[in-house]
Amino acid sequence: MEEELTVLILDDANVSSFVGDRVHWLRQPQSVKVFPHLNLQVISDPRSYHMKGPSGVVKTRIQADVRAETYGTAKLTIRALYARLSGFKGLRGSIEFMGIFVSAGRDLNEETAESERQLFRISADLEISWKETGV
Repeated sequence: MEEELTVLILDDANVSSFVGDRVHWLRQPQSVKVFPHLNLQVISDPRSYHMKGPSGVVKTRIQADVRAETYGTAKLTIRALYARLSGFKGLRGSIEFMGIFVSAGRDLNEETAESERQLFRISADLEISWKETGV
């Protein structure tokens, strides 16, 4: 699902105009020195079941973090991400996204040392219901 979600995000011209191809899972590579960028990580990934076993539906919670050099750029970037993903339903590759919803958002302050670049971080929780097709 992570690969298809990344493609879904990067296929949007508005989001790409901010982050380019700088969408990373779990950790930003040290080689990335250009901002803004988007980091994604799985917070929870429970499977759903019914009396006959697995339903095939997964409800994944993703934390999306935008880091930018200005608060305004961070806000514009997260708004572009919201516009792309909020309420999205559709098939991408072998993944059927049954619904993507923004469930929470936070503005965070990241303290840095004097010589480090001050970055602004905006974090959002995405609730994604999905299933693999053709498996």
